[in-house]
Amino acid sequence: MDDLIGTWRLVEWTVQIGDAPSQRPFGGDPVGLLTYTPEGRMWATLMRRTRPRLGTHTLAGASPAGRAEAAAGYVGYAGTFEADDEGVTHHVEVSLFPDWVGGEQRRLVRWIATERGRPDLELSTPPEPTRDGRTVVNRLRWRRIGDT
Repeated sequence: MDDLIGTWRLVEWTVQIGDAPSQRPFGGDPVGLLTYTPEGRMWATLMRRTRPRLGTHTLAGASPAGRAEAAAGYVGYAGTFEADDEGVTHHVEVSLFPDWVGGEQRRLVRWIATERGRPDLELSTPPEPTRDGRTVVNRLRWRRIGDT
């Protein structure tokens, strides 16, 4: 999947939980960047566009509540990746969410045709059960930086 190589900007993020209407996390207008390198490294970072400023020069200088709110509006992780015919597996080395470190994040790949001639990349999580027995799927649509 050499087509993955490059840096991508988040276009849209939706979450489907069971039969409910799709939701749009982080206020519906998140920002994000995703990079895959030829050496097999990857990193992804997403955030709520409207996160309030903390009024400090360092994260440590913010109040515990401010730090918690900042973290609640942010997702970031990095590591290595392996691609196959159906998707990509991210091997997480660092993450804001400590429980992901040392684990894998599987993403299914779908290419979405566009009028620009270069397809957008859709990464989706495999269906996962929720605590109440429904199924959740996250879908993130990315556009290669440099494509207009």
